[in-house]
Amino acid sequence: MLWLLCGASIACYVYLSILSLRGNVLTDFHIYYEALGRAARGEQVYDIASPMPFLYPPFFLFLVWPLHWLRESAAMSVWLYAQSVLLVVSLAALLAGQRQHARPLLPWAIVLAGVYSPIALNNLYGQTNVLCLLLLSVFALGYGRSIENHRSGRVWEIVAALALSVAINIRILPLALLAMAAIERRYRLVVWAVGFSAAEALSSAALVGPATLWQYFTSYVWQLRGHENMREISLLALAERIMPGAVGLALYAIAVGLSLAIFLFLVYRPMRRIEPSAGLHLAFVITSMVLFAPLLEYHHYVILLVPYVAVLAYLARQGNLTVARALPVFCSWAIVSSANQMSHYAMGAVAFLALLGAAILWGYVVWLVAASCQHEAKQS
Repeated sequence: MLWLLCGASIACYVYLSILSLRGNVLTDFHIYYEALGRAARGEQVYDIASPMPFLYPPFFLFLVWPLHWLRESAAMSVWLYAQSVLLVVSLAALLAGQRQHARPLLPWAIVLAGVYSPIALNNLYGQTNVLCLLLLSVFALGYGRSIENHRSGRVWEIVAALALSVAINIRILPLALLAMAAIERRYRLVVWAVGFSAAEALSSAALVGPATLWQYFTSYVWQLRGHENMREISLLALAERIMPGAVGLALYAIAVGLSLAIFLFLVYRPMRRIEPSAGLHLAFVITSMVLFAPLLEYHHYVILLVPYVAVLAYLARQGNLTVARALPVFCSWAIVSSANQMSHYAMGAVAFLALLGAAILWGYVVWLVAASCQHEAKQS
């Protein structure tokens, strides 16, 4: 029955994310392609006054530079099909880190990804979030393997650092994972990631100029919130909708402060000891990146696939992968997916329900960490 569900999920994905999009204009990718053209001609890449501005850091253009050698239609087709390749490689990386539990997790991972609305919407617009998913999945694989395997740990550490540095240079928020590595005293990985990030920054400066790079991080990025082209569904946007102005900002600050207190009392010490599982800590940080991001759109939820698989893998390792234990994961997934899909059909306020799905996952991860630590304390 489960494998039949997998087949249906794959069929849905092939139709919604490949067949139905062939020949379509991928709106967001068109923006990237235009930005590539301006960078190639030495023109200004960033213009906040534009109704459809390019939003990503300059390193993203460096990463996809070969696409500007193609006609836009050909580049768009390459980008569309690349999304599926990136997704398959992401799932392979996530499962490769689970070793003997990879096989029982495979059908669940296929179902989670195949009919997950944020992925379909990411592909519909030609967005970048499946690329971010790949980078975070490779980071998760490299991070876990570098802890488990002392012989090849140094190589996996470098792989994890490279994936993390690229993710930071195209999305910024993965800086939280760098903080996680520092808390877990993975200082060598932190140094590698900072070094790679510096090299990538130099590459960006060579492409768009040092002044543009500096302007992006010191000025441009702070002007993105509230832009007419942004469909913001962040916790901050929700707080400001409930209570406009400074009161809404204060509500958001209180929520972040409470979550930080929960982190310090329940998660920080286990994370410091890399117990009970580095996968759970990764799930906590990535879920926090989505739940508390000050700027969030519906397709950003793609990266929640990493914590979904990480939590299921943790339950499998503990011998607790039952329907009851996995239910919070699938409730979160169903709420996020349905809320994102309804928001696509102009049901604007419903999109904020996706935050509830992220909050369920976040709370469940905190509970798993705390429960595991209590169990270990009783045994000792």
